[in-house]
Amino acid sequence: MHTGPMPTSPAGAGARAGPPPGAWRLLLWGRAALIAGEAALLALAELWLGAHLPWAALAALLGLHLALLAVGLGLRRHPPTLTDTALQLALDAALIGALVYFTGGYANPFISLLLLPLVLGAVLLPSRLSWALALWVAVLYTLLMRHYRPLGLELSDAAAVDLHLEGMWLNFLFTAALVAAFAGALANALRQREQELAHARERRLRDEQLFALGLQAAGAAHELATPLASARLTLDELRADYRGDEELSPALELMHAQLTRAEAVLDRLRTAARTRGRSAGPALPSQRWIARVVERWGLLHPQARVALDLPDGLPPIEDDPMLEAVLTTLLDNAQEASPGRVQVSARVDGAALCLEVADAGPGLGGKSAGWGVGLELASAALERIGGQLHLAARPGGGTLARARIPLVEGV
Repeated sequence: MHTGPMPTSPAGAGARAGPPPGAWRLLLWGRAALIAGEAALLALAELWLGAHLPWAALAALLGLHLALLAVGLGLRRHPPTLTDTALQLALDAALIGALVYFTGGYANPFISLLLLPLVLGAVLLPSRLSWALALWVAVLYTLLMRHYRPLGLELSDAAAVDLHLEGMWLNFLFTAALVAAFAGALANALRQREQELAHARERRLRDEQLFALGLQAAGAAHELATPLASARLTLDELRADYRGDEELSPALELMHAQLTRAEAVLDRLRTAARTRGRSAGPALPSQRWIARVVERWGLLHPQARVALDLPDGLPPIEDDPMLEAVLTTLLDNAQEASPGRVQVSARVDGAALCLEVADAGPGLGGKSAGWGVGLELASAALERIGGQLHLAARPGGGTLARARIPLVEGV
């Protein structure tokens, strides 16, 4: 079982952060669609309009755009930063501007394609980089105005105007399709990442609260050790003095059992403190591990009756004190809900061991609001190793607590 400190964000991580992997993949798809559209439009201008295009320069620009796409695919193996993303979009805009320069300049109706990298940048980049990209696009447009290279077409003035309007219409459809398909998808990817970050913040806040609670529990365990030891000495003397007393002996034996239980709880806390940060013990067959935990738990609950449903062929599991604490917590809750009617079962569910503890109590409706401290700790422990804890109503009445424990490869 792999445990360790909670990951933290180093200083300056925000400056090195990049778009989510899904957003970068959509950006590459958008670039590929843009290159295909550029090639199709150039072919259309040559074949349909009879334009005499400088194909050597245009082929070089399309090759550079394909090379930029290849670079983007290479960056997919290493998380790209926001600066990488801004630079790639700026190069997209420069290549679009160069293509427009050789195909009619700022009079080309497809010059508005310069806005496409800007739109994508506004979705992906922080405001500082978005404004820088906007300034770059404005510079490109200005250069196209200052260095105008008309496209030679043998058309009348009326036909040229009609052709320009048709080009604007086609450009609008092409740009609208790209923006709707890719900018919308990028926005959805960013919203999903924001939701994941919100859940991570909630888990971190919960873990901080549980950590504070754990510190208080550790302090209480340390302070209780001395009075429990004194109580043990006094109780042993009283049991020796009143052994055989029909009136006091049963009460003293009950006190002895409860004191033994309290000492066992403290011993478990001390053991967990001594073994923190260490690796788990050797792997054990799941049936044996579960039976051993239930047996240890039963020593503190002699009146409890637990039915085990453990099929053959279950995979081995690491002997981890944290997992033992999770199962013990589930047994405690089930025993409290329905004394003497607790069932433990296990099965394999994909790459995880699904451990279920069922009771015959009043069910979820009879429980107080919230999970309770024990279940919160158990849930946090499972999430830390990639597992889950889920509570559900048991068919026929009661509650079913399902702990999903990931299986470690090679165990």
